[in-house]
Amino acid sequence: MNLKVFGGEIETKSDGLFSYITDSGRSSLRLILQGVGITKKYLLPVFLCKVIIDIFKELKINYSFYDLKGDLSIDAKSIQRNNFDVLYVIDYFGNKDEKIKTVVARKHIVIEDCVFLPLIEKPDHLNNWVGFNSFRKISALADGSIIKSTIRLDEGLIMEQTSEFSYWKYKAKDMKYNYLNGNLYSEDEYITIFQKAENMIDKQNGIHTISKRSLFKLFDFYLNMEKEFQIRRANYKILDEHFQHHSIKNNTAYPSFYVLCLENRDDLRNYLFQYSIFLPVHWPSAGEILHNSHYAKLISIPVDSRYTEDNMLRVSGLINKFLKM
Repeated sequence: MNLKVFGGEIETKSDGLFSYITDSGRSSLRLILQGVGITKKYLLPVFLCKVIIDIFKELKINYSFYDLKGDLSIDAKSIQRNNFDVLYVIDYFGNKDEKIKTVVARKHIVIEDCVFLPLIEKPDHLNNWVGFNSFRKISALADGSIIKSTIRLDEGLIMEQTSEFSYWKYKAKDMKYNYLNGNLYSEDEYITIFQKAENMIDKQNGIHTISKRSLFKLFDFYLNMEKEFQIRRANYKILDEHFQHHSIKNNTAYPSFYVLCLENRDDLRNYLFQYSIFLPVHWPSAGEILHNSHYAKLISIPVDSRYTEDNMLRVSGLINKFLKM
């Protein structure tokens, strides 16, 4: 390459995207919807977190639903027979659905909910696109969400002060660490604080920026990301050797959970409680769309670096014991 100038300040090439950072996926969604347009017609998947519907209702936005297949991939025909302006797509557990490009026209806007992904990357085939994530769901951060967009959003809506829930979330996280490693506090004490923080974020409707503590933890997260996800992929592989016939297949390079699909999901969850194993459910029923079976069948096993091969084998052994009962 022939350089016109050697040295000086390092030049940059714009990616053509607008970038924003907020305190949560909820705040990011509020910012996105107000920027994309609250008068447009949105098409949502039938399996999603209830908070999404709550925010659409809060902003009085018109929406309808499209269907999914058993593996959580989009049902293209269901989308094509709907009239919409904006398609809301969820990268379930980090999986990206390539069928998106076959169901949208140039006039359509795509909101990509990358809730389980650390990196927000624009698909080449989409012109009108917004992507966002939630670090609360995939890391030790108490708050934080990144937005990438081809559409300029109103950055003035992001308040500079830290969300109150973040303070209490970190207090609970610190208490839990001391409970697990120093026999300080009690399980009930830190769980009560976690619930206090969740109640706060449920009531919050303002859009805040990320807290300073989370911002610096985010630097560390990216610095150690490859090592972290190497461990997660290894843990995921161990579980897949035991449960591949019961799982929702996941091809992401950035797993956070191994997801089982079971008819007796709730019975398994209650069984594991007696061994102090508390597995999350993605997601509790969204109420108005109870007909989707995923709400009653999915249970998630975390695979992050807190856990070793022995932990994975213990959990898988107990689940297998339950499945054979």
